[in-house]
Amino acid sequence: MLNKVLIVGAGSIGRRHTENFGKYISHVDIVDIRDDRIAEAESKFKINKSFKDYNEAIAKNKYDAVIITAPPHLHLPIANKAVEFNNNIFIEKPLGIDVKGWDEVSKICSRKKLVNYVAYCHRHINYTNKFKSIIDDNKIGKIFNIVIRWGSYLPDWHPWEDYRSFYMAKKEQGGGALLDESHGIDLLRYIFGEVKEVFAIVDKISNLEITADDHAFLTLRLKNNSLAQISFDLNARYTFCKIEATGENGTAIWDRVDHKIKIFNSIEKNWTEEKFSKDDFLNMYQNQTNHYLDCLKNKIDPLIDIKDALKTQLIIDKSFESTSKKKIIAIED
Repeated sequence: MLNKVLIVGAGSIGRRHTENFGKYISHVDIVDIRDDRIAEAESKFKINKSFKDYNEAIAKNKYDAVIITAPPHLHLPIANKAVEFNNNIFIEKPLGIDVKGWDEVSKICSRKKLVNYVAYCHRHINYTNKFKSIIDDNKIGKIFNIVIRWGSYLPDWHPWEDYRSFYMAKKEQGGGALLDESHGIDLLRYIFGEVKEVFAIVDKISNLEITADDHAFLTLRLKNNSLAQISFDLNARYTFCKIEATGENGTAIWDRVDHKIKIFNSIEKNWTEEKFSKDDFLNMYQNQTNHYLDCLKNKIDPLIDIKDALKTQLIIDKSFESTSKKKIIAIED
């Protein structure tokens, strides 16, 4: 029976997970270095214990799972401590700031039979999986190219706080467009297949007062020879989040802002459209929680684990390398 989890990080996503896991878990402990965040969580949710130091919490308690929702530069040390004490782990995306150290964590989890999950939650949207089935079922034929656009305005993310104090503004904490918006890379892999090579420009070019990158433009060749372009940015003055796939028999569009799928049939020369709701989108968080708890209860493999997420992390790393070297970089198996 599952009865105790630790949430490490009580920011906005940490509070969301506190609420979702609290529906099923009787004892939820939290960790945060900020007293105000602990106080806010305790005022909204039933918290068993709160800590300022994750090392203390993990050493003194046995948890069914440690939920890692701290900034990305802290993911690896927290994961190492959690698995050292034989805890299952749930890691917010991105996996970390680079691939270093994660293969060993994955091996420890395998050896100790610990469930490890990485929260690329867009895989849990119902219309994401509907779109994937359209591609898998060859509804628009062989895919030639994919265009993914993912953008928003960073100061609008957390209007209750100064965006310059948010980890997303800080390169050293794993902020930036490429790392945080890497859902797009994960979905490219999940829906269309693995990546063979990448050419990228990742830079900070806007007037935002941040040290992290605010634009990332990637051109990728998949192993099936399809081409993809992905743009991420933190300076978009309206939010857009769209995948457009062009195949030999038409075009399919996944739209996360308008919550719909559109298909153009090149033979009949017409569009069909299926609409979804904002609730379908937001349900991804609860769907994800349910999936992880099911993995814990039944000891089944999660939809995406560290080993899988490392493939997305490697593309991120190689995109930074491509920017530095100004050349196409191969993605190793």
